[in-house]
Amino acid sequence: MSTEITTRLDAQFDTCSVVQQIHDVPPHAVYEVTVDGRRAVYKTDTGQTGRAAMEGHVTRFVGENTTIPVPETLYVGDDYYVAAWHDDAPAPDDGQTADEDWAFAAGAGLARLHDETAPLVDSYGAFRSTAGGLSVDGHEQWHEAATDYVRGRRPVLDRHGHADMADLVLKYLEAHPNAFAGAGEAVCCHGWATPDHVSVVDEEIACLLDFEHAIAAPVEYDYWRAVGPTFGPDSDDDARNAFRKGYESIRSLPDEFDRRAPLYALLNFVFFFESLYVQDQHGPAETAEKAAQFRKTINNILDDLKA
Repeated sequence: MSTEITTRLDAQFDTCSVVQQIHDVPPHAVYEVTVDGRRAVYKTDTGQTGRAAMEGHVTRFVGENTTIPVPETLYVGDDYYVAAWHDDAPAPDDGQTADEDWAFAAGAGLARLHDETAPLVDSYGAFRSTAGGLSVDGHEQWHEAATDYVRGRRPVLDRHGHADMADLVLKYLEAHPNAFAGAGEAVCCHGWATPDHVSVVDEEIACLLDFEHAIAAPVEYDYWRAVGPTFGPDSDDDARNAFRKGYESIRSLPDEFDRRAPLYALLNFVFFFESLYVQDQHGPAETAEKAAQFRKTINNILDDLKA
């Protein structure tokens, strides 16, 4: 693999070297490299659902159009990108704690990302890497884009015997065309603003990494994608409440925001279901156990919505 990386980098930079692999979880692999004397990261697709090129373009878009600190994108290829190491501040890491200070700053930073990209995003849907850089699938309504989001994950679930879960969600959305009414305008959503991707220094976001899950969606999509994995379901959690306060210190949340939360939980668990098999990080027994839990959770959410 290092030979292939060197060949690619040689074509774009005067000097390059591969230092080490630093991440290998399907559908991506990440390497530390040097290019033209600069420490950098090379991220590439390793599976069919990989979107490294899109991530590179979105990172560049955010860097050029917002005040959010992100790594400088140096080059984007067909299925990979190269970004400069973010030396200005510590990068996020697995050891960062989601305490109240982190939560308030992360919430405020996410709101800034949304506020500053709202004028630049005019439709809902998946970001796509194009010859011109970046495009959006282009749905006028979030309901249509959310339906496509579920459809896009159905093939993986189908291969592993869980297509019925995607079909149940699609059936619910089809029967409730106004489910997302009032969700608000499209913005650039990071898609996974958790402590592993958001570093905080001096009460502000210092670095935002890994836009591989980025999507043009309402702000509440991004909010629940961050809050659920980071803080869990406890609505009285102090850090979770601090995240909301931080967000609302910059930007108001839409009316009936909390009412629509279960809809985003459905989208999230369809994603978690797909990731369970794409990332393939567990043995057969644990995978089967997690799949059973996801099935139960999706059914419970649907039952509550119907009630």
